[in-house]
Amino acid sequence: MNKLKENKFVKKLLQEKRLLVLLALILFFSLLLPGKFFTANNFRNILYSISLQGIMICGATFAVLLAGIDRTVSGTAALAGAACCTTIVNFGFSWQGILLGVLLGLLMGALSGLFHGIVLSRFEIPAFLLTLATSEILYGLVQNITGNQLINVMNAKAFNWVGSSRILGIPVPVYILAVCFAFTYIVLNKTVYGRYIYCVGGNKQAAKLSGINVKKVTIIAYTISGIMGALSGLVLSSMNQQASASQAKGYENDVLAAIVVGGVSLRGGEGTIQGAMVGALLIGVLTNGLQLLGIDPVYHDLIKGIIIIFSVAVDMYANYKKSGLKRDGFFKRHKKVKTHA
Repeated sequence: MNKLKENKFVKKLLQEKRLLVLLALILFFSLLLPGKFFTANNFRNILYSISLQGIMICGATFAVLLAGIDRTVSGTAALAGAACCTTIVNFGFSWQGILLGVLLGLLMGALSGLFHGIVLSRFEIPAFLLTLATSEILYGLVQNITGNQLINVMNAKAFNWVGSSRILGIPVPVYILAVCFAFTYIVLNKTVYGRYIYCVGGNKQAAKLSGINVKKVTIIAYTISGIMGALSGLVLSSMNQQASASQAKGYENDVLAAIVVGGVSLRGGEGTIQGAMVGALLIGVLTNGLQLLGIDPVYHDLIKGIIIIFSVAVDMYANYKKSGLKRDGFFKRHKKVKTHA
């Protein structure tokens, strides 16, 4: 019986191609960088480096599973960080100011997500265009709040503890990521709402006909994404001990890359948070390895872009194969049909 279970586990493990790619990538860099890459300290650095994007991924996955997208995760993070740090400074770095600042930051994220959920559920606006536009609006608000100046909170020791401390040798942001991951996993896999997410993302019209409140599902999903984005912004401000007008800019690209690489379909209704997190680790390991090799950071974005294109192409091809449709060869000419007058 135990052997049967072990064989099933090994078989399931082998089916997780992305996990095998991750292990192969770790082996590759370990052989290429002996004594540098495969160390406990380096793996802690990798986890620490992906913690912010990982928290964003836990929220943004809800939107992608609905066949949508949330490109405001970075803007929401910047707004939450700016609101929090400004409040802390105004309250003289007191614990009351820290508590109020954190709550205000999370509220900013919730309101941002709520707005997107309401607009998307009531109007036929593409999620990509809406969140792209509101991302610019959010950064505009951040500029007004900060006055394009750094908001320094070095004196707020209790707030900065989150970004700079370790528990049992592991950075605190990694624990926050673990909690967010556990929350997302439970919601998507163990709740009725999680089933609704997959139903709506897979076929919105069928979900409506089956009695699912699509508007409510959409609003909750984007609100969760907004809160997670805000939380990552608070952690980032704690790490940097400051807030700025351009904070977290560009993070949305890494988040999207990890989600797509992790096998969450942009068509909605397919994928897991486990896969998305493996995607985050893949990109984290790749970036870390390239840095240790001394490759110019300019090429990192180029490589990430290629990975995104490749992953989307694989996703589209997999969906096409599942549909059972037959396609002619690319270079095959179609015969012209003659028409008779």
